[in-house]
Amino acid sequence: MKKKIRVGLDFDGVVAYNPMRIFRAWMAFIKRRILRIKKLRFWYPKYSWQKFLWIIIHESSIFPSAGCDLLAYLAEKNLIEFHLVTARYSFLDDSLRKWLKKYKIEQVFKTINLNIKDEQPHIFKEKIIDKYRFDYFIEDNFDIINYLSPKNPSKIYWIYNIFDRWYDYPEKYPYLEKALRAICQKEKIKIKAGYAR
Repeated sequence: MKKKIRVGLDFDGVVAYNPMRIFRAWMAFIKRRILRIKKLRFWYPKYSWQKFLWIIIHESSIFPSAGCDLLAYLAEKNLIEFHLVTARYSFLDDSLRKWLKKYKIEQVFKTINLNIKDEQPHIFKEKIIDKYRFDYFIEDNFDIINYLSPKNPSKIYWIYNIFDRWYDYPEKYPYLEKALRAICQKEKIKIKAGYAR
């Protein structure tokens, strides 16, 4: 019997559409080119007012990404095993759970992996990828893509945005559905025409 394909997915920008992610390319440019910061390190909000702003920013993950219907179809038909891997800091866990319930998408995932120890996002994701030995991992942050790609055997797929799409990367897609279809094609998984949730 063929082994079931395991796919890990980031949340913001992959499963949830987040228009704020377009600013990430500009922030990365300022960090690397102007401030000359080369080390991959993500800021952690320490004070209440910073956490409040961070919550507001993450509330911009307003609705499911294009491809969530296909994600649900593949999970319900038992064609692919999906795992949610979010590096959101722990004070955002409640809003994540509410979002998943609101859009009835929790049951799609075999596991929901939360960054409860507030680890650096790239380190947390690397640990989860190693733990579950995903065949594929879908991520939208190019810095994390560059960190993960050479470090593990999982195939890392990148969801790009309008400002960073010119970066060269072999497996890059504009949104979740395109990435899932590419995985299905590679794994010879047939998608029924007119699938619906």
